[in-house]
Amino acid sequence: MSSTSSAQKWSAHYSSGRGIKPLSDVETSIVRERLAPDAGPEKPRALDVCCGTGEFARLLAGLGYTVDAVDYAQGAVDRAAAEAGPDVTYHCVDMATGDLGALAPADGLDLITVRRSLAHLSDRTRIVAELAGMLRPGGTLCVITPHADRFPADLRGICLDEAEIGLLTDGWEYTERIEAEDCTVVLLRGPGARTAVHQEKRRPTAAAMAGVAVVVSDPCGRVLLGWNPSRNVWELPAGKVEPKEAFEATAVRELAEETGLRAAAEQVVLLGTLCDDTHGMTRITEVARLTAFDGAPQAREPELITRWEWHAPDALRHLPQPLFTASAHALNTVWPGLLPDLPPAPFTPRPTPTGEARLRFGEPAAAVRLRERLVEELTEGGWAGTPELRAAFRAVPRHAFLPEQPLERAYANQAVATVSTDDGTSLSSVSQPEMQAVMLDHGRLRAGGHVLEIGGGGCNAALMAELVGPTGTVTCIEFDPYVHRRTVRFLQETGYADRVRVVHGDGAYGAPARLVPPGGFDAILVTVASMDIPPAWTEQLAEGGRLVLPLRLGGYTRCVAFEKQGSLLSSSHISPCGFVSMQGIGRWDDTQVPLGESGYAIYWEDTPPVPVDALEAALAADPVELRTGVTVAGGESYETLQLWLAFSLPGFCRLSGDRDKGPVLLPKNQDAAALVSGGSLGCLTVRRIEHDAEADVSRWEFGAQGFGPEARAIAETVADAVHTWDRTFRHGPAPTLIALPASLPAADHSTRYFIDKPHRRISLAVSVR
Repeated sequence: MSSTSSAQKWSAHYSSGRGIKPLSDVETSIVRERLAPDAGPEKPRALDVCCGTGEFARLLAGLGYTVDAVDYAQGAVDRAAAEAGPDVTYHCVDMATGDLGALAPADGLDLITVRRSLAHLSDRTRIVAELAGMLRPGGTLCVITPHADRFPADLRGICLDEAEIGLLTDGWEYTERIEAEDCTVVLLRGPGARTAVHQEKRRPTAAAMAGVAVVVSDPCGRVLLGWNPSRNVWELPAGKVEPKEAFEATAVRELAEETGLRAAAEQVVLLGTLCDDTHGMTRITEVARLTAFDGAPQAREPELITRWEWHAPDALRHLPQPLFTASAHALNTVWPGLLPDLPPAPFTPRPTPTGEARLRFGEPAAAVRLRERLVEELTEGGWAGTPELRAAFRAVPRHAFLPEQPLERAYANQAVATVSTDDGTSLSSVSQPEMQAVMLDHGRLRAGGHVLEIGGGGCNAALMAELVGPTGTVTCIEFDPYVHRRTVRFLQETGYADRVRVVHGDGAYGAPARLVPPGGFDAILVTVASMDIPPAWTEQLAEGGRLVLPLRLGGYTRCVAFEKQGSLLSSSHISPCGFVSMQGIGRWDDTQVPLGESGYAIYWEDTPPVPVDALEAALAADPVELRTGVTVAGGESYETLQLWLAFSLPGFCRLSGDRDKGPVLLPKNQDAAALVSGGSLGCLTVRRIEHDAEADVSRWEFGAQGFGPEARAIAETVADAVHTWDRTFRHGPAPTLIALPASLPAADHSTRYFIDKPHRRISLAVSVR
């Protein structure tokens, strides 16, 4: 089972109300006796790993620790957080892929606990070593594990046996074992320095082969493939490793023997190792990357390869002939996502590919032309108003971060999805250039600045690197492992790897402490839609710094640029936008509530849901319809009206349905702003009142509909809000949003128009006429 599917399984387990075996009186007594901290000027720090619903973490907090508790099951974290007391912070972190080190202070942790979970971790040797490295000198690792001798055979998977406990204690300066009914408590202190040893196994049976696949690109960014008529496939230059031959040497030897191209071993960049099988044999393929060579390709072994040709990477999805499977895997290693639907082939990347700085980025002339065209479009539209922004867009090869897309698509002024669900919902994308320019401009990125990006992909980070220059820093946090891998790989390909620090983790927690510059980041740009403003973002933002994010407000997404002014954030820019939703701890549930069999559904986001049982009957009755006389031209924006309704209407929600099937006059291809009060429903409507077919222009009037026993009153509430918008917002200055910590006393929140989030109260600063 994969780490993701296992996490989902356990999350469902916890969400259903189940848990793990509670702490016994014996365990609690041992913990209180052996692990209670000494009194001191500062609270000791503890980490509870695989915390479940948080019982152990709360015990440690009660003993005097400040506790970070982690679990990879979101359901567990949600339940634990709901019961959280003081001094405990919960995090959803996958032990297999997450960055636990980000939770450790610089001087280390006093205590790390792992209860009833170590046996479930398949790579526990690595994990224990990582945890040991997070302890301060004298710190304790406490493992509480079910003992295999005390459980039936069918529960062996949840236990450690004597041999495994012995391996666990190897290398520690101090070990203590305490038996606790069906469990063993192991206390470990002083991890010793380990010296690697090696030995040969018995003589192997010849059942494996190792080789090197060479991905060679020319100055136009095209990749070299050879046609093999006997196998009827295109394939990369590749060959078996000779005894005692380095992979780099194999790469240049095979390249010369097969193609006649000459290269130096020092120019070869090794990316990592693929492992698959063929004809019952294990195949090990080292993937080598090369962009510097001499000569022109020739068919030096015509009995195998009759010709060599350069291919544009984006065209490989559409080759009329097949690709050799091993070559396809190697190509997907260089450009993750380039080729879909390949059979599984585990890949082990090198932590830092050798000599990545030696890669020479090549691109076709068309890319340069299309990039210049894009810059002209951004300039004419008023989105790239500074020389620095225009220079950045000219410098960054956007298509290199979208290798699977045709050049025209990559350089169109539109977002491009890179990860989607089966139903077409985008989970990750490269943002629209127009929106990238808006966010970068309002982030006020300057040479020498320090910027944090929440969300990966690489293209935006490269633009930031151009703006802050060699004396600035760019840090990028990406949650999705696949998108993280793409981000790292494409930054390596384009030469930005040494200018952007990429971290795999949950961006809601901000950057690891070791990467936060003194005084904080000058700008934080969030490139995923966020329901809230987590504390880490404001804590890591410098005073006067800019936080630019797609913020969800009543179900609408707005690009908001905030400036930090002490404890508050004040907006300087608001505009409509569309972004993929945040994953991880910041995700939200957008499930709609159907209104019986009416065909309509309600969606609440920032307003507490209320009963809707009576609304189906209300919709079946004749509505009250009010016209406002407030009109807009076709294509005219009314995003400030949406914002005003979300802030001002009590019980605000969104109503969805089919405009042509039912009594509600929904906007075309949109849901409607609405509110629910008791058994009544009110909603904003639009009606076309003028249309010039020849000029293809229309004019639309806003109205209000009311359904239910208070139909007229609720319709009047909506209509009054429309009139207020028309008087106050429509032709006036842009509204200002103020974000204050939700923890401030209510008296400190002075405005009457606000949306409460878990971490922030977002207020609309406006003088209503």
